[in-house]
Amino acid sequence: MKKLTILGLALTATVLLASCGSHSDSGTSKTTKNSESTANSTVESEATTIFTGVLQENAKAGDNETIQLFLNDIEAIDDQETIVPNFQTDGVILHAPQESFDGEVSDLTKGKTVQVTLTGLPVMTMSIPPQVPGNSIKTVEILQ
Repeated sequence: MKKLTILGLALTATVLLASCGSHSDSGTSKTTKNSESTANSTVESEATTIFTGVLQENAKAGDNETIQLFLNDIEAIDDQETIVPNFQTDGVILHAPQESFDGEVSDLTKGKTVQVTLTGLPVMTMSIPPQVPGNSIKTVEILQ
């Protein structure tokens, strides 16, 4: 009986000490992770990527106030995050919000050169060609 009581007390003490130790560590790591994510989002909001590309087909108006643009012959103008090399081989498909373009969708015709500004580190698919969603696209402008 004494052995069972001592074993039970030792097991209870081990569980209590283990749970107390891990609880205080997790609070510290959460604070560190929050600080790191705040710092990363500040860096992302400051960085922009600007590039030009030639429309491979006429732009299409999407069903949720977006414009679909298929660009090729991509050239970097300002690419701090080195994103543009991902687009240079196979081009890129942009799903730009209509408010990012000041003209009519019918103005975006095959063969025109456009300049695109992306905000932060854009989200993009791993498909070929890559696709960039509207929340990463700041502006689309026709150059010629």
